[in-house]
Amino acid sequence: MARLAVFSLACSIALWPMAINRGGAAEPDNEVLDRLLANGGLPGATDAALPKPTMANGLDRAAQRETVAGIVDANHSVDALERKSIVAPFVLKISGDEAVEKNRTLRRIDLWFIAYGRLDTIADESFWKSVREAAGGDKENRELTSTRTAILSAAELKSRGIADPDDQRHLTADLTLFNRVRISATMRAMQTRSADSLTLAAMLDPRFDHDRRFPNRWWPISRDDNGRQQTGAAQPYRTAGWYCKATQLHEPAGALFIEYHVLFDEPAGWFNGANLLRSKLPLVIQEGVRKFRRQLGQAAAR
Repeated sequence: MARLAVFSLACSIALWPMAINRGGAAEPDNEVLDRLLANGGLPGATDAALPKPTMANGLDRAAQRETVAGIVDANHSVDALERKSIVAPFVLKISGDEAVEKNRTLRRIDLWFIAYGRLDTIADESFWKSVREAAGGDKENRELTSTRTAILSAAELKSRGIADPDDQRHLTADLTLFNRVRISATMRAMQTRSADSLTLAAMLDPRFDHDRRFPNRWWPISRDDNGRQQTGAAQPYRTAGWYCKATQLHEPAGALFIEYHVLFDEPAGWFNGANLLRSKLPLVIQEGVRKFRRQLGQAAAR
């Protein structure tokens, strides 16, 4: 799970249970999510926003089934998506290659899949630790590696004049994408819980743009004539936000509808025009989804 979609999964593995705002059928108030859903709510994305959750809260069985049917295409039937198997398909969309987007560097990733287990498991620290350990040695994950993921302490935040409310945290991650670019990002995150869903949303905090320890920066990576890795000059990084939502389905029994939505900037200097995300990310995500399903199933069996 920790490698599914660039920032979202790299940060997710750092989470242990946060204070949860429990609500009824409606989506509980989530300040970070509201920013992500509003045009211009994410710094650097003045005319872009993430979509509302695909699966609304409080739907009956028929409405949930209709929602699942809404994401299928010629390659993904509802029955295939609902199959209780770690190798069941997922639906992935990566935007940014369309003609209208050619002159923009904003990218959006949308991911949907169904897994089987308990909603409470996803909010448990031990579950995320097991997912991280299971993903640690994979070849696919070595191309999308994370060298640092953590939640900033109250003392670290206080020294910067920041105090998180009980239902928010600051996540910091330092990751390398495909051995081409290193990214350091510090995000403000908020987790909310309703009767039938769990939502986690995060976005870059501009207060860390110039932070000495946890800056929002990226560095190009290259190799010299002798094959030694070289890191170039640091560049500012200002635009990245994501949310994931898990919703308990009425049927099939034990099914969870998982959705990830990510919006981030891909500067031209990252891959120099090479389309690495579209070519490499599907395999990384496939392995991450399978491991997430496997660990969730094992947790449910205990």
